[in-house]
Amino acid sequence: MIYLVADIHGYIRLEWLKAQLDKIPLTEADYLIILGDAGIIWSKDEHGEVMEYYQGLACKTLFLDGNHENFDLLYQYPVERFCGGQVHRISDRLYHLMRGEVYLFDGQTFFVFGGGFSVKKLTHSSPISVWEQEMPTESEYQNGISNLERANYQVDYVLTHVAPSSLAYIMGVNLVQEERVLNDYLEHLAKRVTFKKWYFGHHHRDMQSGAFTGLYSQVRRLGE
Repeated sequence: MIYLVADIHGYIRLEWLKAQLDKIPLTEADYLIILGDAGIIWSKDEHGEVMEYYQGLACKTLFLDGNHENFDLLYQYPVERFCGGQVHRISDRLYHLMRGEVYLFDGQTFFVFGGGFSVKKLTHSSPISVWEQEMPTESEYQNGISNLERANYQVDYVLTHVAPSSLAYIMGVNLVQEERVLNDYLEHLAKRVTFKKWYFGHHHRDMQSGAFTGLYSQVRRLGE
């Protein structure tokens, strides 16, 4: 089985996640996918217990990057091929799913695109907690297009951190201009790609609109 959750933020929501996963009989064959802002790779001196928790789960943990990750540390991990796409391999039980890649898990195809914008940048607060790499580069946008072209713009599922523009509007989110290029890119893909369901996080609320699901306060089994 594949289970989805979003925005754990390292220690901040780890106890909540533990309580949720204690209710699920996870196995070696399962995957837990965090839709960005996992906060697992954050500091060389802190968060050791966070990583140990994920390493100790029966399942493999996969995560998209959000806008709250330590990209300087994350990008030091080796890039490898895993389930059809490129990943940063943290360990044999923990992988970072990279932007614009297509993966095959449990016989289902997944298009993944992380990234987002930290509004802290606009207030110049907590400068050590934001990274320039949080927003995608032009080459990452193109990587997504190239991989979707090879897949004939057909995948089973789409996993992103932020929402396409139209979904953000439905939720009443006030989109910031600095993130809008990513929202609009995903909006373009939402109109072009054939998929069963699209899951995202970032906005810290649960929502359901057609094939789109926003996650925050629940662990959702894929397909539900």
